[in-house]
Amino acid sequence: MTIPDEIDSDGEGLWKIVPGGRSFGFEGCDLAEFVRLRVLRLLAVGAVPVRRAKDGDRQWVKQTQYGTARVEIADAIVAEWLETGGGNPPWDWLWFVTRGVLETSRRRPSGSGIR
Repeated sequence: MTIPDEIDSDGEGLWKIVPGGRSFGFEGCDLAEFVRLRVLRLLAVGAVPVRRAKDGDRQWVKQTQYGTARVEIADAIVAEWLETGGGNPPWDWLWFVTRGVLETSRRRPSGSGIR
């Protein structure tokens, strides 16, 4: 599962958290609680919910619609996931990164001539 250095580089996607809970045999309310606790832990170690930026200089866009307090954010994310049917989220749905990663510029391929 996620260790803090993952959220300080590539990020942690909800698409990995949900199947991770299922791998332990969780379903239904138990799976929802597993997801909620994982999100709370990510927030506790400094992660913020983000989605990939479609354009611009930044790779990530912070998602502020979930609230400001950790419990509020986790509950809103789980509620949104359950409203979509509670299945495995798509790869690009929701990620968690640190504020430092959020504020970095989009990576450009070396030698691409793109600045």
